[in-house]
Amino acid sequence: MDEDTEYLKLPIEDQCVHKLWKARVHGYEAALKLFGQWEEKSPEWNKYTFLMKKIVIDSNAVAQEKGLETVLCFVENSAQASKTVGDVVSGLIAKCLGAPKAKTKDMAIQIALMYVEIEKYEIVQEEILKGIATSKNPKVVAACIATLTQALREFGPKVINIKLVLKQVPVLLEDRDKNVREEGKKLLVELYRWIGQALKPQLSALKPIQVTELEAEFEKLGNEKPQQTRFLRSQQDLKAKMEARMTEGNDANEEEVDGGDVVPDIDPYELLEPVDILSQLPKDFYEKCEAKKWQERKEAVDALEQLVANPKLQTGDYGDLVRALKKIIAKDSNVMVIAVAGKCMTGLANGLKKKFSPYALACIPTILEKFKEKKQNVVTAMREAIDAIYPSTTIEAIQEDVLAGLDNKNPSVKAETAAFLGRCFAKCNATVLNKKLLKTYCPALIKTLNESDPGVRDSSAEALGTAMKVVGEKVIMPFLPDLEAMKMAKIKECCEKAVVSGKSSGPAKPKTAIVVNDVKETTAKSAEAVQKKAGAVIKKPPAASGSGPPKKTPGKPVAKKPAGSGVKVEEKVEKELSPEDVEEKAAAILPPDVITGITDANWKTRLGAMESLMQTIQTLDRVDIPTQVLVRTLCKKPGLKDNNFQVIKLKLEAVKYLAEKSDFSKRSAEYVINDVVDKLSDAKNGSITTEALTAIAEATALDFVANQVTDFAMGQKNPKVQAEALIWLSNAIKEFGFVVQPKPIIETAKKGISATNPAVRTAAITLVGTLFLYMGPPLRTFFDGEKPALLQQLNTEFDKYSGQTPPAPVRGTAPKKQAEGEEEESQEVEEVNVVDLIPRTDISGSITETIINELNDKNWKVRNEALQKVTTILNDAKFITPQLGELPTALAARMSDSNTNLVQQALTIGQALAIAMGPNCRQHVRILLPGFLQALSVNKPTVRATAISCLNTWVEQCNGMKEFFEGEVIADALKTGNPFVKADLLTWLAEKLPSVNAKVLNKDDVNACVPHLLAAIEDRTADVRKAAQDATLGFMIHLGYENMSRHASKLKPASKSIVQAQLDKVRPNLPTKPVAVAAPSTQAVAKAKIAPHPSKDTPKEDDETARALSGKIGGAAASASAAPGAKSSRKKDDDVDTSPLLPLNNLKTQRINDEVKLRVLKWNFAVPRDEFVDQLKEQMTVAGVNKSLMTNMFHMDFKFHLKAIESLNEDLNVNLESQKANLDLVLKWMTLRFFDTNPSVLLKGLEYLQSVFSMLAQEGYHMLDSEASSFIPYLITKVGDPKDAVKNSVHGIFKTLWRIYPASKLFPYAMEGIKTKNARQRTECLEELGSLIEEFGIAVCQPSPSVALKEVAKQIADRDNAVRSAALNCIVHAYCQEGEKVYKLIGQLSEKDMSLLEERIKRSAKNRPPAGAVPVKSAQTPTPNPNPAPTSPDTRSGVPLRSARPASAYYASDNKNTRAEVAERPQVRPISGVFAMELEQTVQRAAGLRGNIDSSIHIDLVQVNFDDILNEAVPMPRYKRAAVGTSHTVDQLGKTNSSDPTLDINISQIAHPSLNVSLNAVQHVENVINKSADESWLETRVDQILIGCTMQLRLLYQSQDRSLKDVIQGYKALLRLLMALFVQGNLAQRGSRDVLRDLAHLGLHVMLDSRLETADDADQVVRALNVLVLKMVEKSDHTAMTSALLRLLHDAVGSDNSNSKYIELVMKCLWRIVRNLNDWINTINISTILVDLHNFLKTYPSSVWKDRQSDTPIRTIKTIIHTLVRLQGDAILSNLGTIDNLKESELEPYLQKLLKSGVSKEKDATNKLPTSDQQSSVPEKKDGSSKVRRLSKSTQETLTAIFRKIGSKELSQERYPDADIEPFLSRSSDFFKNYIERGLKFMEEKKRKELSDGLLTPDNNNPVEGSPVQQSSGSESGVNPDAYRERLKKLRALAGLETSHVASSNASSTMNQFGFSSSSISVTQTRTVSTISGDFENVPMVPNVTSSSSATSGIEDYRRRLEMLKSGGHLS
Repeated sequence: MDEDTEYLKLPIEDQCVHKLWKARVHGYEAALKLFGQWEEKSPEWNKYTFLMKKIVIDSNAVAQEKGLETVLCFVENSAQASKTVGDVVSGLIAKCLGAPKAKTKDMAIQIALMYVEIEKYEIVQEEILKGIATSKNPKVVAACIATLTQALREFGPKVINIKLVLKQVPVLLEDRDKNVREEGKKLLVELYRWIGQALKPQLSALKPIQVTELEAEFEKLGNEKPQQTRFLRSQQDLKAKMEARMTEGNDANEEEVDGGDVVPDIDPYELLEPVDILSQLPKDFYEKCEAKKWQERKEAVDALEQLVANPKLQTGDYGDLVRALKKIIAKDSNVMVIAVAGKCMTGLANGLKKKFSPYALACIPTILEKFKEKKQNVVTAMREAIDAIYPSTTIEAIQEDVLAGLDNKNPSVKAETAAFLGRCFAKCNATVLNKKLLKTYCPALIKTLNESDPGVRDSSAEALGTAMKVVGEKVIMPFLPDLEAMKMAKIKECCEKAVVSGKSSGPAKPKTAIVVNDVKETTAKSAEAVQKKAGAVIKKPPAASGSGPPKKTPGKPVAKKPAGSGVKVEEKVEKELSPEDVEEKAAAILPPDVITGITDANWKTRLGAMESLMQTIQTLDRVDIPTQVLVRTLCKKPGLKDNNFQVIKLKLEAVKYLAEKSDFSKRSAEYVINDVVDKLSDAKNGSITTEALTAIAEATALDFVANQVTDFAMGQKNPKVQAEALIWLSNAIKEFGFVVQPKPIIETAKKGISATNPAVRTAAITLVGTLFLYMGPPLRTFFDGEKPALLQQLNTEFDKYSGQTPPAPVRGTAPKKQAEGEEEESQEVEEVNVVDLIPRTDISGSITETIINELNDKNWKVRNEALQKVTTILNDAKFITPQLGELPTALAARMSDSNTNLVQQALTIGQALAIAMGPNCRQHVRILLPGFLQALSVNKPTVRATAISCLNTWVEQCNGMKEFFEGEVIADALKTGNPFVKADLLTWLAEKLPSVNAKVLNKDDVNACVPHLLAAIEDRTADVRKAAQDATLGFMIHLGYENMSRHASKLKPASKSIVQAQLDKVRPNLPTKPVAVAAPSTQAVAKAKIAPHPSKDTPKEDDETARALSGKIGGAAASASAAPGAKSSRKKDDDVDTSPLLPLNNLKTQRINDEVKLRVLKWNFAVPRDEFVDQLKEQMTVAGVNKSLMTNMFHMDFKFHLKAIESLNEDLNVNLESQKANLDLVLKWMTLRFFDTNPSVLLKGLEYLQSVFSMLAQEGYHMLDSEASSFIPYLITKVGDPKDAVKNSVHGIFKTLWRIYPASKLFPYAMEGIKTKNARQRTECLEELGSLIEEFGIAVCQPSPSVALKEVAKQIADRDNAVRSAALNCIVHAYCQEGEKVYKLIGQLSEKDMSLLEERIKRSAKNRPPAGAVPVKSAQTPTPNPNPAPTSPDTRSGVPLRSARPASAYYASDNKNTRAEVAERPQVRPISGVFAMELEQTVQRAAGLRGNIDSSIHIDLVQVNFDDILNEAVPMPRYKRAAVGTSHTVDQLGKTNSSDPTLDINISQIAHPSLNVSLNAVQHVENVINKSADESWLETRVDQILIGCTMQLRLLYQSQDRSLKDVIQGYKALLRLLMALFVQGNLAQRGSRDVLRDLAHLGLHVMLDSRLETADDADQVVRALNVLVLKMVEKSDHTAMTSALLRLLHDAVGSDNSNSKYIELVMKCLWRIVRNLNDWINTINISTILVDLHNFLKTYPSSVWKDRQSDTPIRTIKTIIHTLVRLQGDAILSNLGTIDNLKESELEPYLQKLLKSGVSKEKDATNKLPTSDQQSSVPEKKDGSSKVRRLSKSTQETLTAIFRKIGSKELSQERYPDADIEPFLSRSSDFFKNYIERGLKFMEEKKRKELSDGLLTPDNNNPVEGSPVQQSSGSESGVNPDAYRERLKKLRALAGLETSHVASSNASSTMNQFGFSSSSISVTQTRTVSTISGDFENVPMVPNVTSSSSATSGIEDYRRRLEMLKSGGHLS
């Protein structure tokens, strides 16, 4: 029993495969319960996927039955089911369908059907058919047939492939098993239910008795129309629609639901197998066709007739066969042979269907001509043949041949042609038979309708009646003018009798009667309202309408007649009044004196009369003004030919007023236009004349006025009238749009350009340029015959407009409507079909039969001559008609010629044909395309290139690719072509398909290419594979992903995975429609008002608009139609991308690497080309940018660009990190917008960029070089924009860029900007350069100050005054920095330029600081910056800074401080090398290490951009000297040069993950510091060294895989390096705040590292860290260090993970600073410290500390504030101005409190005591400025001599301490200034020591203690401690004392392993390790452990002891 239930303990999946059937049953049942609970994509399904096949083939019947239920549930609910279909269905067929249990069999069928439902119907059908064919068990076969029958019954033929089933039918009905035969019969009956009569041809192979039985069964079905009852998962929306329709009770046969529920008619042709008849032709067929005996010819065509009887023929080259038949039809004399040939032609056309199209057009003229034959059997054969041929061509393609037939002299030909045309009309719909074709065919049919032959008349009437039936009476009536009533009745009678088989394109009839009534009522009301409005307002002829408002298709050009109104628009013509009527009506409104005064001889009387007339008409209403009367009154003699200009002006104003304010008709215009045009030459009234003409054109029509103006003007002798008229017309076209007939305008322009007067020619050329703007390049063809000089002028004019788009019209009907507040419709400039205007030549007569025969000749030379003849014909004709005879067929044959030269020549002719025919060439595509594709197989690349060029030309001329895909020509080429054909064709398709309109191409034709495309993806040729992958997107755009995925699912598993992966890769690149939709058009609104209920007759493109509007207008009615609209709404929801606009990812690095490695195009262009735009789209798609945003970004309409920018702006505050991650993409897109012409987009974009950069600066972001290079050059181009708003925005962006991108790198971009030809851009770039120099100093100039300033100085000679001024200002900024040195930097200037510069410098001297002054803000002069940076000693001394920009400028910890640091330390040009790459890798590796350091470390260690920090260029020192006090030369010291690349490499390797590499680098850098510490180029690298050390310390601290010994070793090496650096005062001062903060933070954590407790050398490491931290506190920049410690305390207090010991260590460092504040107060930037204190108190006010265990941190902060107040007094309040939101903390109240308590009084007391600094300081004036004593002339000369010799290596001495040496230093180099400054500092320290200690001996003159170099090398000191030690040792020995102490001291006198002397360590050893980390009471006792002070204290101790020994004393 226990064994039986043991399986219950097993997992369910194990129970399902248990050996016990009961266990399996239990597992199946448990799994069934689980399957009903899980989600479709739950990962739990994976456990059971592999079990499904095992379940269905379970050996136990009970378990199998239960298992099938489980499998069914699995298939229904799991997304993994599709992976199991093949195995499970094969198992069902093998084990279940033949099972004895009925339930098992039924469950198996249900599972198979469920697989069909989840879209795996193809595999299911394949397995079932395989089971039918291979299974030997009749039960299984019968069950398989039953399953297939049920699947067909439920899903229909759209799902089940009938063609595959039909192949098995004959075999099934012949089976020996009765059940199999019965099931087969049921399957056939089910097939007949669906496809009807199309099945019967397939039954021909059955026995007659079987056919009889089946037909009896077919009759039982009746007229039942089957419907799909079960739906695929993708058809669930269709299911919902059908259910909704059935619920409404509608008849299923009345309408369709998107066509999805109605089964399309099955074409029997598609079910047939094709037959190859070409291979079965008799060998002597063509010889017999040419035989002289008619019997032999008859024998040949009879044989062919039997072959073409096959209903479906295989595709092949039937060209020779068709030519032979055509020749027989055209020339054979035997009517019997002709009749049979006609039948053969019919069979060929029927058997090939669409694939007969290459031969159709060549056959139709021959057949039409043969209708002249009187034999009825011939006519019948020809009629059948031409009817069979028509489906393979189009009604448009045959129009030339048909029109020729209608114009034939033979009545029989006319009659049969008209009858054939009528039959063609019957197969068309209203869309195909458009107005253009009606305009062509109707006049010809009307002409034949008037023929005397009754047969011709009847055929013509039938054709017109059929056309009327197809398009409707209203549409065709305008094309049947003035027809007799009897003929019209005949046509209407034929219309009623006509039977139309073409599919109707009109709307379906309404769904219910209620809706119809509502629509009618609404329509009637709308029409009535519009009619009233039209009658009241619109009286001008263009706006007249007979039946309601004029309708215009949205987005189409404005037509002269309302499109789609259904009624011919009649122009309103005003009646001409008689002179008597004019006088009578004039007298009614005008006073008599006015009427007589207008014609008076006195001009003053005429003037007064005109003034009165103007006043009178201005008082009249529009409807009351008799326009014609007033115009004719004005034209009375003298009229507009008046000789007084004032009178003329008033008359022209009156004409203008009437045109604008009254109903001004063409009749009125005719009276006045000529006189107005004549006044165009009037200099005084020219402007009012043009305004009057424009007003008349707007009142009537521009086309009318333009013709009147040009006709009159060009007939005048006055050239000014002609010129002004042409200029007016040019401007009018731009204002009104191209609403004129181009042909007369072109003729007028031709007259103008050939005029002798230059002004007329110039005006005419301007007019031609305007025409070019609208008509494009084809306009050139009209002027090809002009003189070369004139052509050159025209081409120059054309180039001005090349690439421009025509402006939107501002006058005319549409702008008026907009002004009147009506709904604005989409307006486009009407495109002119220039092709229709070009005269063409018919060359069909020149293409003789001789040429055709020569083209087919066997001799290649003859063929070549024939091709040359064709070329000559084309060159002579230039533009030709599409009538080419047999030339296309013969030419196509030559494209597969064995001679490749002839192939090339044929392709060239083919290309020329396309250009010569224009759009009409499309009818020859099917003939020539196979030849083009065949040429791609040639091995020569030049031939293939010509073929591709030819294809491109044909596509361009055809305006699309519709004809290219028809007939499956491309599919056949992909199937049978060689690798060259496939590769080139697919590459060409990849280029063309994405840009083709998807609605134009036939999906079935394109679909035929997909299997061959997918096969090419796996082709063995790499070029083919690559081309196929590229072409996949184009096909997917037209067919969709699902369609192509279905094709891929049919492939073999191995191929399927590869192809499917490619499809998935391409899928994200599919374009999406824009989400933002413009305002709905008037048409859409009208539709919504008329039909509030969305109905099925609404066009698809308007569905969504109608539904959206119905929600607002229809109210509750909209909800009633929710169900039918479910599908569309679902699609709309699916289209909306709800993902974030910009994703947060790390793909930016990959994009940068791709660009560096040239995998993608570098973002560099003069004008953005398509490939750059496509590349950006692809990058955005890969990055996952929101599809809706992308759609708006790359839309053609600028309004969508504005929406994209608004979306980005809104997302900026919410998702800044994502914008950082995709900044490069956003900036690239913005550069594209810089090339747009719309100012709104530009201004919005610049505003957005300003916001982005500002926020990035606040976040401390650093722009990458790749981002800058792809953006800043294009931003530079807009700095010279003429619009001030744009220019100011760009300048603002530049100012912000300083904060996120080094100014030194920004400088070269601005330098490039001054090389442009645009003067405005040069001016603004020079201004920007000046700002950079003013802000950052001359060091910002790149590549060097000399090169940059020379380039700027060149601009002084510029012709533009603004450029000159900007260049001078820029040089002046540099002069203020460098003084006279600038003259050397700018080089030689011309005398004129130099004088300008000197004058500018003199003028600017009054308002600027003196030369050599500080170019940046110092700490002593508070700046507006809220948090100024610490000020270095160099800055305070007034010496211009030359150092590089500190790393802290890039740090993110304090954005406000960043700008100040940037300003203080200008950036120097970075150097290139391997360093940046090394460091980047190091940072990435360091970031990936894991460690247990607390979170505060990760927060505080600031992320920096090492590429810009470490790659800093250093100025070359001009002088090299040995250290003070030593005799070693530079060579002996082995000093490292600043250009030595190994130094930067070693600095970068300090942070290397490999410890050995790091230790070597540390040693190298340490040696350099010890040898070259006083070099200025080393000072610029301090931050780099400190960052490297910090990173390596972090790596060691976090390291888990290194031994403790290695960690200790690394610590020691780093501490030696850091100690060597911090003992050097000049180097320690260079450490920036944030770098010091990170180093101190990590150093204190290392001191607390628990691992050091177990190490042997731990005490040494901790002591060394103690000393190092104290060195940092004392030697570093005091402001930077204090600020760093305050921020460490701020962060540590707020961190939950901070150690209390760590907080204590930080505080004790601050206590150390407090004790030294008295000495440091003059070197600290109080403002910076107060900002940090404010931030601390703001975050942690006093109230917070009540609940904390310790309040020591707040006490420390208050102690610092107390000390500052004590030292500064009331002056401290002046430093509060830099703090934002001061009220948010208690800092200010606490300061006020301390000041009131009298703390500051101590300051006043201490100030009275003189200090050493004051004793040696220069006397001051009362105003605080230094008092400079005036020196004598001799003293000045002496100082000059000193400064000349000061570069010598002899020891320097100080004489004249009161002298002002600043003027001398201002002309010196920075290196020299630093040298002098250091020397003076050393002397000052020496004096201080003498005053305080009095210990220096007279012969010890070297400032040893103060020298940074001597501190690190005791052997070079003037006072050698070892000498004293030796003397002490000897004296102790003489006295009998121990010498071990001295010996040990002597032994340890050398530098120990940590880089400082053991004497300093000995001091430290007297304390505990808690020098820093000990108790609070011990803190004040911490000694000053600088190497200089410790060495001095040791020496003094030795001296004291020696003195005591000498005096006989004892040592204590």
